[in-house]
Amino acid sequence: MESRQGILREAKWTDVFWRGLYEAQVGESSYTVEIDYFDIRERIALYRNGVLVDSQKSPAAFELPEGGRIEAAMALYGVKYARVVGSGRSGGGEAQLAPAPGSAEHLRLRFARQHPALSRLIAVLAWVVLVVALVTQLPVTLNSLGNWVGLAVPTFALPSWANTALAVAGLLAALDRAFRMKHNPLLDD
Repeated sequence: MESRQGILREAKWTDVFWRGLYEAQVGESSYTVEIDYFDIRERIALYRNGVLVDSQKSPAAFELPEGGRIEAAMALYGVKYARVVGSGRSGGGEAQLAPAPGSAEHLRLRFARQHPALSRLIAVLAWVVLVVALVTQLPVTLNSLGNWVGLAVPTFALPSWANTALAVAGLLAALDRAFRMKHNPLLDD
């Protein structure tokens, strides 16, 4: 994940598909959390002023010399959270890290600022699609697990084109939620 002996690599346009970058200014130091969404080891890297200082398995808690800590955890895709806890920046409480320029999360945030009504509509549609997918696909999953214990739950008889469309829409909805840094264990894990 790291490059050039622990120096943070700038975001490229191709990184939006697999790499999350989240930033915070704590005291005089600039911190960046880097997450490779496809890293099966689930490692999260912390950079201070562009230099790698630590890497931990998700969920990670990095103690900061200025006080407080940065916490981050990976979701199925995206992040569950990336936050500063107990530092001067968070007022002793908790503050979410900002998506770094060039990241998919930053691009989605910029889109939301430029087109707030359309962004809200997309967010509502993403939530509805995921709930519909959950309701229609959960019985299928329960039946596949229930075959071992003789449990059968009624399913929705959707045509194959509807299942395919729902699967594609569900993927896009999950990506939108990940890029908006929204996480709900029921919908997003």
